[in-house]
Order: sequence, then C-alpha cells, then structure tokens
Amino acid sequence: MKKTLYLLVALLVTTVMYAQVPVTFNVDMSVQMLKGNFVAGTDSVTVTGDFVQDVNNDTTGNWGIGFTMSPDSTNDSLYTVTLNFPDTAVGNSYQYKFRLDAGWEGGGNKVFTLDSVAMNLPVVYYNNDSVFVTQVTDTINFTADLTDIAGTGVGFFDVTTDSILVMGLDWDGLGTVVSGNRKMTQDPLEPGTVFKTTMVVKGSLGDSTKWKFKAFPASKFANDGWETGGDRWVTFQPEGTVINLPSIVPRITPLNGPTTIDVSVLFQCDMGPNPANRYDSSAIPLDSLEFIGLKGADSVLGAWGGNWVPDDTLAVNGQMVALNDAGLFGDKVAGDNIWSKQVVFPVGTQQGVIEYKFGAWYPAAATISGGSAPMDNEMGFGINHNFDLEESANPIELSEVWGTQVVTSVQQVGNTLPSSYQLSQNYPNPFNPTTVIKYSIPEAGKVTLRVYNMLGQEVVTIVNSQQAAGNYKATFDAGRLASGIYFYKLSAKNFNMTKKMMLLK
Repeated sequence: MKKTLYLLVALLVTTVMYAQVPVTFNVDMSVQMLKGNFVAGTDSVTVTGDFVQDVNNDTTGNWGIGFTMSPDSTNDSLYTVTLNFPDTAVGNSYQYKFRLDAGWEGGGNKVFTLDSVAMNLPVVYYNNDSVFVTQVTDTINFTADLTDIAGTGVGFFDVTTDSILVMGLDWDGLGTVVSGNRKMTQDPLEPGTVFKTTMVVKGSLGDSTKWKFKAFPASKFANDGWETGGDRWVTFQPEGTVINLPSIVPRITPLNGPTTIDVSVLFQCDMGPNPANRYDSSAIPLDSLEFIGLKGADSVLGAWGGNWVPDDTLAVNGQMVALNDAGLFGDKVAGDNIWSKQVVFPVGTQQGVIEYKFGAWYPAAATISGGSAPMDNEMGFGINHNFDLEESANPIELSEVWGTQVVTSVQQVGNTLPSSYQLSQNYPNPFNPTTVIKYSIPEAGKVTLRVYNMLGQEVVTIVNSQQAAGNYKATFDAGRLASGIYFYKLSAKNFNMTKKMMLLK
C-alpha cells in the first residue's frame, strides 16, 4: 500500500514538473509570395526570440535557434509552429520575430505574455507588410516652355549655351529611372522655345514620385538653377502607360546682374489667428511667441546656414534675421501680430528670385521638432517663399501669411505724384502664377489691396497700411492657388475699385 502511494506521489510530482503550455505562432506569407520574396516549398520561415532557453529547457542562447514553421493544411500561405512552454513561465512576457533565409524581418519585436492555457497567437504579416502593390514601368514625356526667359545676354536663358534638366523621379526610393535622358532638347517644330525629353520610370501603381526642373550653368540662375517652390509630382499608371505631362513653364529665373545701389526690403510675416507648427500641426501659442526668424538663399539672409535655432541670430553666426512686433526696425504697428524687419541688400547683390522662409520660436518649439532644426517649423522642406529682387531706389515691401505660399510684394515706382486714384488691369492676364497690379494714390492715407475668390472670400491681403502719395507696383504670386477667376479690390479714403483677373495653370 505504501509502495503504491509513493508511486502515485512520484507520478504527480513528475507531471507537475513537466506540465507544459502550448503556444502556436502564425505568420501570413501571402504578400511576400506575391512580391517574389518567398517561394513555397523552396524557402523556409522560422520564428525565434528570447524564449529559446525556456522552450528547450537548456542553456542554449536565446534568439540563437530558429524554429521552422510549416504551411497550414487549409491555407498554404499561412505558416505555423507550436512550441511548448513550461507552466512555471506563466505570466512571463516574451519577444519574438520571424526570419527568412535572407535575414530578419524589419520593424520591432513582437510581444506576448504566456497564459496558463494553450495559446494561439494572432496571425501577423511577415515584415508587417499586408499590402501588395503592383510594380509598373511607365513612359513619361516632359515638356518645358522657356519662351518667357529665352534670349541672349544677362537675364536670359540662352538656348546655345544653357540647358535644362529633369531632376528627381528617384528621390527617396519612390521611383527608379529605367532609361531616358535627363537633359532636355529643343523642339524646333514647336512655336516659342520649347524643350522636351522622355524618361522611363518604374514605381508602384497608384503611388507617385517627385521631380523638378533644373537649369545649367547654375551660376547663371537664381536658386542655383533649381525651380523655386515645392516639388512636382507624377502618379504611376497601369503597366506600360505613356504619361504625357502638360507643357510646363518652369519656375526658373535667370539672374539679371548685380545691383548698383543698396536695395531695402521690408519682410513682413502675418501670423494670422491660428498659426500651426508644421512638424505636428499643433497650434503656435501667440501669447508665448518670442520672435520670428528669417532665413534665405542670399548671404544677407544667412545663405540657409545654421541649425534653425535662436543662436543663429547672433552676430557671430549671422545665419538668421530676427523679426519683431514691437514697432522697431521697419515694423509698422507694434502688437498687431505682423512680425517685420527692414533688410538692406547691398550694392553688388545679384538680381533675381530669392527664396526664404520664416521660423517661430516659443518654449515648446524645441521638443515638438524632436530637437532637430526646431525653428524650421513653417513649411516642409523645399517649400519656401520667394521674391524677385530688382534694383529699386524705393523700398520693396513683402507681405506673407505664416504657412502659405501666396507671396506679395509692393514697391513705389517713380517720383511723380498722381492727380487721381487709379487701379490698372493686372498684367499679364491670364497669368501663371505671377502677375503685377499697378495703382496710384494722390494723397497719403490708409490703403488696402485685397484679393477675393469667386465666393467673395478673401484670399490674401496685399496691402493694408498707411502709404505716401505715389505710384505703386504690387506683385502677386498665386503659385499655391487653384486655377480660376479672382477679384482684386483697391480701397483708399473714399475710393473703391474692383477688377477681375484669371489664374490659368
């Protein structure tokens, strides 16, 4: 009797010592099969993690052994394996990952906590890749119309010495250039000065890739020959599609030679009622805004140097201009939420388009950016404001709204005093994307010049300030607006006049 009791106790102890919890791992290989990264019956997939020693009940190093998985009997793209864990490990958290012969899957480790009963872990896609995107190869035809800047000498694109290229299409791995000549060639059969080229590009169906025009030699053009403004995009179509892009007027400006006098430019940034930080779209608190910084391509604006931090404004760095809202250094009205600074471009500055951007500094700016370039928080990389610097004895006024690319500049022209109020028709009209509006005011006073859309909604305020009597030229860049009919209205004292203009892209 005692002997039998001893055997039962020993059997119970043995059973308790070796009690196990089965855990089934599942991975869906369907997307990898479609992409050709996994061949059923030839390739193998394994799972491993920091549970290897517990499962093997030995001192084998964790992560060192991969447990081979097998296709499910009802779904040959679902691979599974069941491993037995000791029940003494119940409550432990484990990390795991899948691996092909070619190496580990990407991304972080997967985690589960061991339960006291059998576990069937959720099905996950290998590499967390659940989307199969068809790869296609398309032919893209590019056309650049350089008629407006073609000519000879300073300030022109000379077809005999200069060239224009299609850059990008493979930036950030969004596309792959298969063949084609980036350098465009002039089409003698087209009216005007038109350049064309064809590129064959591979990418994902429905996805898009970015590109831009660039002119050479870079020293002859503003912005080192690169187009100003944001990148251009093209969307991939079904396999073998020939994509004929419309004729495009590149945003490229030849340099017009150096100025012979100093040119004064007033930069003004209207923060508006709800400015946002471009890093996370969070609101910029106006009550704790310390200052607005200004950087740009010209050396006077820092030549894009520095790290987008407040120290860039120090004299030893000189890579950022600090704007103010205190009625100083050109700021017209203290406390109106329009931050300003008068900047002098010295004699010898190259005339042409100059790109620039604003940055906001307030206590939370550094943490929102993750610590890198905290004041590069107005618009995304490569999305900048720009204006055409030309020799002028009268100050040039620039007015922008934070976070938008609708750019305006106002300049007094000539020294004669007009006898009456005038508002001229914009030129050119239709325009794309820049036009000039001229107006005259015979006496000093408050002047507003605003642009409205077809619904009567204000799009941008070009002028909203006291102006001396004189003739003025306002440049309006609508590069970020949609094509359509717009209205511009001049108001001064008892004078009001509205005219219509058409943006045609």
